[in-house]
Amino acid sequence: MSSVLASGLLCGLWAFIAPFIGLLTWAGFAGCTTFFAIGNSGVTGLVKAMLCNITGFGCGLLIIWLSNIIAIPQSAAIFSGIVTSLMCLIGKLKMINYVPGIFIGCFSTFAANGNWLVLLFSLLSGVVLGYLCSQLAKEFSNWHVKRTEKRHNLT
Repeated sequence: MSSVLASGLLCGLWAFIAPFIGLLTWAGFAGCTTFFAIGNSGVTGLVKAMLCNITGFGCGLLIIWLSNIIAIPQSAAIFSGIVTSLMCLIGKLKMINYVPGIFIGCFSTFAANGNWLVLLFSLLSGVVLGYLCSQLAKEFSNWHVKRTEKRHNLT
């Protein structure tokens, strides 16, 4: 229950604040998703999610760049296939071995319509959002345990 409350509170706050500070709400949720999907709610998960999203972001830019400079029919499809294979291979590296997180960074790059710097900050802010949700959930849980123990000690 504490994770539900923490996530609802912080994600609602993110959805309210992100547009005011010029960030992409949806991309923040994509970064947050990467953090939670990795399954490690600590700093290691935070770093891994960021590295996966950054790697995917770079792969998306690579596909776009190659497609623009090498003018052949279906270049976007060809380079998407080649770079997808690359993403799967580099996903074998320990600190970026969550391939879906790499894909999230990549497909988000296509969806950003050239607003790449804002996208990168939004993705990384979303990863931090996920981390903060998990930390706040722990705090809520600790508070509840202490409150319950105090109530039992009074009876």
